[in-house]
Amino acid sequence: MIIRNVTVLHVDTLQEGQDVRLDGGRIREIGPRLGRGAEGRVIDGQGLTALPGLIDLHTHGLKSESVQDGSLLEYSRLQLEQGVTACVPTLYGSPQENRRRILEAMAETAELRLTPNLLGFRPEIMYVAKTGAGSAGSLSRIDPSASEGLHEAARGRIPIWDVSAELEGAIPFTRWAVERGIVVSLAHTRASIEQARRAVDAGLSLVTHLYDTFDLAAERDPGVYPAGLTDYLQVEDRVSVEIVPDGVHVHPLLVEKTFRCKGLQRVVFVTDSLRGSGSAPGTYDGLVPGQKVAVTPDRGMRRVADDALSGSTLTQLQCLRNAVRLFARSLPEASLLCSRNPARVLRLNKGCLAAGMDADIILLDRDLELAATILAGELVYAGRGL
Repeated sequence: MIIRNVTVLHVDTLQEGQDVRLDGGRIREIGPRLGRGAEGRVIDGQGLTALPGLIDLHTHGLKSESVQDGSLLEYSRLQLEQGVTACVPTLYGSPQENRRRILEAMAETAELRLTPNLLGFRPEIMYVAKTGAGSAGSLSRIDPSASEGLHEAARGRIPIWDVSAELEGAIPFTRWAVERGIVVSLAHTRASIEQARRAVDAGLSLVTHLYDTFDLAAERDPGVYPAGLTDYLQVEDRVSVEIVPDGVHVHPLLVEKTFRCKGLQRVVFVTDSLRGSGSAPGTYDGLVPGQKVAVTPDRGMRRVADDALSGSTLTQLQCLRNAVRLFARSLPEASLLCSRNPARVLRLNKGCLAAGMDADIILLDRDLELAATILAGELVYAGRGL
């Protein structure tokens, strides 16, 4: 395949009038007037911008589907329609529920061969101290046999695993996971700074939706401003942090503070999306059991009964747009937050457009609307007019 006459984010710079030649699932060459007369599909990129495919490390659902109990085949297709060429379906059940769900999902997807944009499974809630919006019944003590059982059920396809650093067994679990190539993420925690530092020393390298489910520091000496866990995480260079960038879960001022403390390279935008995310604004029944909820464009998902925040309604494409429109970042910086940084966290050969990288590409128009999704060099979604 050749994409012709397109503006390309080539590593860190937007370059106009370029061709991109793809072969064997990889980017082979980027430059002007490549392969004229060569065989293969040709896509006219006039007026479009080529960016790396979007990568979402934390997502529970999209539109009609939930990772916990929906169709992963349909969920995978819906993600491709949002430009997501790699994501980590995130589970919120108990160890037993998560193992059962992983086995079901592996059977449905032929061990993920039918859903190549799904990288594996992320157990979020089971080994954490508090649930946030989840069910307290999903919480579990850290059990090495349960951990091995999940890892085996997923055939090793667990890229990220969440833990609260204060739980008994958190440090041995972190070491066990890191030895298996799993990124361990600090989540839903009341840990002290010292407990978190010990987990980082053991190999923990990610923070789950920073600020969300993190307690405010308590004032212990009247008149003395307290330092809390989020303050430590801001200056700990060994960890990257997730941000849910809808302007509601994290105040825009705190997002800017995080950019300045961590640097853009250690911030990862995630959706933390639920079933119903990406749906048209309106009131829905059935997205949250027993509750009517409102899907809003700028206030997340809200319970109709009391207007309480019930979760994110973001897509990763909207995260990219918010980086530009809400947080005043350039398009290359937005791509860093939504593609390159998450790829770096998981050590993927993705997230950057350059020769030798995986041919995962999205084409956007001037309004940042999706024109096409290319996965491993194949056109898997085409918008109107392409």
